[in-house]
This record gives sequence, structure tokens and C-alpha cells, in this order.
Amino acid sequence: MPDRNLIPNIVPLSEPVLLPYQCFKLNNGIEVIYIQDPSQNVFKMDVIFEAGVYYQSQPLLASTAINMLNEGTRLHSAEEIADIFDFYGAYTDFYCGLNKSELSLISLCKYARETITMLVEMLTESVIPEKELDIYLTNKHQEFRINNEKTAFLTRKKFSELLFGPEHPYANQISDKDFTSLSADKVRQFYHQYIHAGNCRIMICGNVNDTILQILTDQFSRLQSPTHAAGFPKHPFQPAPAGHYHVEKNNAVQSSLRIGKNGIRLTDPDYAGFMLLNTILGGYFGSRLMSNIREDKGYTYGIHSFNISMPQNSYWCIATDINNEYVAVTIEEIFKEIRRLQAEPVPEDELMLVKNFLYGDLLRELDGVFAQSDALKHKLNYERDNQIYLQMIQQIKACTAADLLVLAHKYLNTDEMYIVTAGK
Repeated sequence: MPDRNLIPNIVPLSEPVLLPYQCFKLNNGIEVIYIQDPSQNVFKMDVIFEAGVYYQSQPLLASTAINMLNEGTRLHSAEEIADIFDFYGAYTDFYCGLNKSELSLISLCKYARETITMLVEMLTESVIPEKELDIYLTNKHQEFRINNEKTAFLTRKKFSELLFGPEHPYANQISDKDFTSLSADKVRQFYHQYIHAGNCRIMICGNVNDTILQILTDQFSRLQSPTHAAGFPKHPFQPAPAGHYHVEKNNAVQSSLRIGKNGIRLTDPDYAGFMLLNTILGGYFGSRLMSNIREDKGYTYGIHSFNISMPQNSYWCIATDINNEYVAVTIEEIFKEIRRLQAEPVPEDELMLVKNFLYGDLLRELDGVFAQSDALKHKLNYERDNQIYLQMIQQIKACTAADLLVLAHKYLNTDEMYIVTAGK
């Protein structure tokens, strides 16, 4: 029995073990990437299309197209599709991002034929029924109206508009009229234009045996490509000048605040160092912003900073909700903490603490076959794989307090930042 009166020894974190992945292509050009883990009784499949918000000709089009796939096919109604997946204990999910749209399936291996067959039917035979589309848009419209009353939603919306430009798809500016102007014909056109074999990648992980791979091959070979594939649209970024922007919300009980600027992409040589710098500032519960603005001043329940990398851009941001009377002093304290990072070396004990936290966070991103598949799916967007985690860990270990001073001056220039507030 261990002696509970003794403090356990601190041991270094272990190196992550990367699971190998395999690739092959179907005859119709679909790329299949799989990670095998025989200890699982299930598999997870992500069917990914280059069909995100960036490719839509009007708001809501991309997200509606992917989310309507389970609302009826030529052979099954929405209720029948739901019953089939429920009967086999399978789970499906739909996601529309800025560049990608995804359809995900988690299923028991013994029911792979039934669940994959139904999944492919949704991709190839969807009819986008009018009644279900009206219900979907009505629900989303109500959700939008509720969100539009929240100051956090308004600051996020305004921040995206300023950073990318109001007309850029990344800004994803939605209004009430967009919910009534979207027709079933437009959704069907987008579906046929972008949900096809020439625009598809499949990630599958778990107990991916030869039988499942053969079922996948047989079923997904049914996907076809259009005769004339859609080209890659070009949308120029039109950022607004840096400065303070306010969104008035007279009935708000509190204010929301976002401060940010262009960030760092995953492929940037400074990415790992900047992640360390961001974590010190506002990337974990014990960060400087939390210690100052939450624990010491009591202005907020929570404040955090983060960096978002995208295929064509990136941004860095601080976000919080605060009492209306503390907006000005909170902004002042945030800039004070940024200036501290630019003027004072991070103490060695704090630096080691945050390095260990960030190291552990990276290990969690690789914890298990499903997590490694999700991580790989993201890294492939930048023509990288999970080896980048090993490189980042070594770069974080090697990063010094002097390096962080340089990075703070280089990337945290307050004159380049947008300050967005919403509230009274």
C-alpha cells in the first residue's frame, strides 16, 4: 500500500505514441485514410467534402445542404433513416465548417454493411424534401433570433466582419431574410455540385478489418463526380482598420468583449512558441488573464485567449463577458498583461508549469485512435500529419523566456488589434 502521507514523485511526461495510418484510393478518386486498432469493437468514419461555408453563394447554403442529408432519400423517409441507425445502435453527426463539410458515423463493426450502406444512400440519393427543409430552416431561424439577443454572439459576429470583411464567407454574416430566401432548389444544386466523389476524402478508424474496407470500397465506389466540377472560388479579404468597435444592446445585463488580430497558421515556424505564449496569457485556468481579471479583480467569471488556424487565414483572440461598468478597466488590464509579456521575461517556474500543461494538452489530443484520427484529419488540411505534434513538443521544450519576449513583440502589437464590445 502506498503511503498517502508522502507526496508522489514527479516524473516527466511520456512521449506520445503515434498510430500508423494507411492510405489508398478508390477507382472514382476518393482518398481513404484509415487507422487500425483491433482492440475496438466499433469504427468511426468521417466523410469529408470540400463544401464548407467558403463555397456557398449565399448564407446558410452549405450548412443546410449537409444537415439535410438525413431528411429523406429516394428510398427512405427521414423517420425510416433514423430508425435504421437507431436499430443498429449507430450514431451519425453532421458538421459544416468554413472550408469542409463532414458526415460522421460511429457503428459497431458487426453492422458495418447495414450502416455504411445507409450512409452512402444519404450521400447519393438525398432528395432535400420541401417539408423537412421548412422545418429545419424554421428551427434554425428561431435559434438565430435567440443568439442574436446574446452579446457574446454579437461580438463574435462583429469581430469576424472586421477581420475578414463583411462579404467574405469566413465572416459568415447571416440575417433574418436569409432564412426565407433559401429554396430547396438552391440546396439541391449545392448538394449536386459539391457532395460527390471528386470532392471527397474518407477517414476511418477503430477495428478497421479487411471486411469493413471491402464494404467501404463497394459502397463508396457508387459515388460519382459531375461532368463539370465546380472551380475554386476566390474571395479577397477586406479587413477593417484596427480600433474599438461597439455593438449597442440596450437591454443587455452584461457586456461581451473581444480583443484580437490576425493570428498564426499551423505551418508557421513560430506556431509552437506562440501557442506557449498564448497559454501563459490566457490559454488555461491559471493563466495571467484569469489570475488578474477573474481571481484578483473579480470583473468576470472567465476569460480566455485562443488562436484559430484556417487553410487561408488565422486569427488570435481574447474573449470574455463582464459587468457593464468594468468594460474600460478590463480592456486596460488586458493590455497591461500584454505589455508585461513584452517587457518582463516569464519566470522559470511559471514557464515550466505552462510547458508541462501544454505538453499534457497535446498528449490529450492524441489519446486513443479516435482522437488521433481527428487530429490527423485536421493536419492533412495543411499537408501535414501527426508527426507535427512531436515537432511541436520539442519546440515547446526548447522555447526560452527570451524567445517569448521576441514573440510577444512580434505578434501582440496592440496597435493592430480590434477591440469589439457589445452591450449598453
